Amino acid sequence: MKDTKLTKAILNFFSVVLLISLIAAPIYFATGFAKVAGVKSESKYLIVSQIDKFPNLKLSQTGDTYQISFTKMGPSQAFLDILILNNPTSEAQTYMVQKNIGTADIFFGHNLDDIRKEISVPSNSSVPLSIYSTDGNEDQSVEFTINY
Repeated sequence: MKDTKLTKAILNFFSVVLLISLIAAPIYFATGFAKVAGVKSESKYLIVSQIDKFPNLKLSQTGDTYQISFTKMGPSQAFLDILILNNPTSEAQTYMVQKNIGTADIFFGHNLDDIRKEISVPSNSSVPLSIYSTDGNEDQSVEFTINY
């Protein structure tokens, strides 16, 4: 009789250990896989295009250089919020837009009275980029990079 009680106790102990390991193992591996599968962003910014909402605009990118081509419909024209710059980092970043080629102005925000070439963006926030053109040419393009 003593062997039976001892055997039952040992079996119960191992069944509890097995049950705990069956519950804990998937949770342990899932957290490990989540760390591996998660996006580890080394980038200081992320650009989201809104160009598809503007039929006259075309966006191309080569490395960190962006080029936007467009056809104006009037002597001066603004395209507001064409790109969205996201700050995926865990701290505030200061970004500066540097125009390389073109006559149109690319700037942060959408206020034509306050054209900003440099802006500080809080962590996990975003800011729009817009274009303003007063040049008389109908077909234009602007090439720019974003520095941080």
